[in-house]
Amino acid sequence: MAYSLKNLQKSKFPQIVLLVFLLIILIVGTVPGYVAGKWSWENTPKITNLKSLRQVRKNGLTISDWTTTSHQEITIADHKWLFQEINNENKSVILLVLTQNGPKDKPQVEWMDINGFNRWKTDSYNRVSFTSEMPDEDSTTDSRKQNISNIEARFLRGWTNQQTYAVMQWYAWPGGGSPETGDWFWTDRLAMVSRNRVPWVAVNILFPIEPLGDIDPYLPQLTSIGQKIQASLTKEAFVRFVPDLNQKG
Repeated sequence: MAYSLKNLQKSKFPQIVLLVFLLIILIVGTVPGYVAGKWSWENTPKITNLKSLRQVRKNGLTISDWTTTSHQEITIADHKWLFQEINNENKSVILLVLTQNGPKDKPQVEWMDINGFNRWKTDSYNRVSFTSEMPDEDSTTDSRKQNISNIEARFLRGWTNQQTYAVMQWYAWPGGGSPETGDWFWTDRLAMVSRNRVPWVAVNILFPIEPLGDIDPYLPQLTSIGQKIQASLTKEAFVRFVPDLNQKG
């Protein structure tokens, strides 16, 4: 569907306002430290949960209502990924997960790496949104709010001569997620003002469907899996650990 220039400008306006707002916060947060000779960006805060991220890559994720049939570390474009197969009611789904491995790691070209690894063709691109909540009956109202994540994800079709998939992709972080690297960048920079960092995990869900089938009917199922993956990451990967002083992969 074609959009007019006027509609495009309207769609960009909220993003511009948000960008200006973040820049103001960053300037206010960093300039005083710079003048005092203690610029926070030169003394980057450490990622406090690298151990838990590496455990996820090693042991796999626990997905509610799904059984893990296999998991292993594989190498894609010189990076260590988790390859995990999960099963529910005779339906097998593949997860490809890349966890942040060091304090300087940042999301870059993971979706291109996945395309190269699968050697598939893709189309039917769309953007979807969903909310994930990690259930915790004993938590307070405030802590429950902290366990809610608002996610935007890429939804697309990928296929080879052997198999067609409905695919969902996003970079997950505590409290949110997006398929855009820039969204994580600004979230991380905003956290640095408070001397914190935002860890990230690249998530890919590959849901097998009929050859060259329509992916839209499978969106509810992928959304359900995505919600459970984000909840699992919140519990297993985004927990607070004692800072890892070595910070090596």
